[in-house]
Amino acid sequence: MIRILDRYLLRSFLANYVLSLFVLISLYVVLDLSFNADEFTETMTDGPRQQSSFLGGALKVVGNIIDYYVFNIPLYFVQLSGAITLFAACVTLARLQRQNEVTAVLSSGTSMYRLAMPILFAGLAMNAVLILDQELLIPAIAPKLARPRDNVEGARIHKDLWYIKDADGRLFSAQEFSPKDQEITGLIVLERLPEPGDTANNGQLRSVIRADRARWNERKGGWDLTQRGFRLDIGRQADFAVSDIGEKLTPVATDFYKTDLSPANLLLRKSAQWLDFLSLGQIKLLQNRGDADPVRVARIRHTRFTLPISNMVLLLLGIPFFMNRLPGNVLGQGSKALAICAVAFLTTFLGQQVVGTTGGFWQALPYWLPIFVFGPIAVLLMDNVDT
Repeated sequence: MIRILDRYLLRSFLANYVLSLFVLISLYVVLDLSFNADEFTETMTDGPRQQSSFLGGALKVVGNIIDYYVFNIPLYFVQLSGAITLFAACVTLARLQRQNEVTAVLSSGTSMYRLAMPILFAGLAMNAVLILDQELLIPAIAPKLARPRDNVEGARIHKDLWYIKDADGRLFSAQEFSPKDQEITGLIVLERLPEPGDTANNGQLRSVIRADRARWNERKGGWDLTQRGFRLDIGRQADFAVSDIGEKLTPVATDFYKTDLSPANLLLRKSAQWLDFLSLGQIKLLQNRGDADPVRVARIRHTRFTLPISNMVLLLLGIPFFMNRLPGNVLGQGSKALAICAVAFLTTFLGQQVVGTTGGFWQALPYWLPIFVFGPIAVLLMDNVDT
């Protein structure tokens, strides 16, 4: 049953959580912008042909900055979720202690563990929000996250897209791609026959679709071949006679290519982190089709499973320093909590950065080792709380 004390603690925690969310993400954005501001301002130095005035260019840069960082907030939340929850919990308990409310609660017969219980459940709830963010929100805006800072509007022309596999196993290539105009030039699509027992469409060439220019058709879900579009059916037989080649390779005019490779998906595929922006279900589908590196997929799965656990371990490492029966030095307690939590956070981060390229045990170790090391330490700290 939720008591008045629980509601009071939850309200205080949520207020501190919102404050922590705003402060930490704002700090993240300011630091990122201070190091990468020159990438946003590159469009202002392109000359008068692209910018009619300095004021217009400045407004455009500001708009690009806002557009870029608004869509990246869910990604920053994933990276800072553990620190946000920890900060909110410690501030909540520190405030209770500073105002001598802990003494009143303990005098009523409530233990320190019971006092911390609503905060721990709130931490679990925030981890549930984290999982929803990773599995639902971020995949929905993945093309926006894949945009580089110096090309937020998609005005840059991308050169040489080679052999991008679509949902039907066809290989998509283009000489030039304009995300802003949703146009491509030099389209080549290779369709292959599946080998016996092979579901990844790694068989021989079946047909070729070629067009000098194509434009994306959102309503029909494919590319309108607007200039010299044709299809060349090579045939299903691997051993056809040489005399039949001229007959089989007769081009057929075509004006449409249906595919899931929209401009947004093409832009996403150009990003080195595009797999990180997908849900586990989408990654599994790509892996079944042979479109994803198994080693990289394993890393992403380890990260998704260990991040909520690491966040809870971080929370359990920090809050024991503020679970005291008597008022104490809040700054001193905060310094101790910050030190041990910083060590745990850096150990996790560095371990993931130095992970090897091999699979199996050694690949999983950097993700799970901090939990096995700092989890027992968190349990000992909670057990030593004087109730």
